[in-house]
Amino acid sequence: LGKSGFLAAFSLIFLSEIGDKTFFIAALLAMKIGKWMSFFGSVSALAVMTVISVSIGAIFSRVPDALKSSIPVGELAGIALLVFFGVKTLRDGLSQPADGASASDEELADAETAVQQVEGGKAQRRSALAVFIEVATLIFLAEWGDRSMLATIALGAAQNPVGVAIGAIGGHAAATGIAVLGGGIASKYVSERTVNIVSGVLFLLFAAATAFSMF
Repeated sequence: LGKSGFLAAFSLIFLSEIGDKTFFIAALLAMKIGKWMSFFGSVSALAVMTVISVSIGAIFSRVPDALKSSIPVGELAGIALLVFFGVKTLRDGLSQPADGASASDEELADAETAVQQVEGGKAQRRSALAVFIEVATLIFLAEWGDRSMLATIALGAAQNPVGVAIGAIGGHAAATGIAVLGGGIASKYVSERTVNIVSGVLFLLFAAATAFSMF
């Protein structure tokens, strides 16, 4: 499991996307332009983002090989990034009050602002391809530089890139599926504090598993 990257990528991406801005964008778009268009447009953009992120991590991990270095700098850097994200996410989760307001409210507000450019009435007057491209572009821009993108880069550097790519795309697809089927309801049952704590622990566990697999 430490080398495959699938389980690490799927679980981390799935958890980090629940209640995220792109999660709510997909949910809002599903109500405006339809569930299937929202799902496939969102997942297509997230898949492209995943391939880019994993490629960045994989290229970085292979720099030491090109330089004929005996030290696995790429894997060590990936582990360091996983530890960094784990500590930061865990600290953010523990610092939030158990009964405090969820940060997902802010994510929802950001998503509503972003989705205003894709109105149902206007979408009906455009071709399906034009709407698909607009949805994919909106999701891609919203996800760029997000925590899940950085986590995918770290996993791509530390573990098997193919397993990470498949797992991350699967995690995005699962989270997006929940979003288009009823994201607003689902996010109310999963607090931001719980997601951060569980994600932080998983980051640290997979960092340890990756380090163990190097021996």
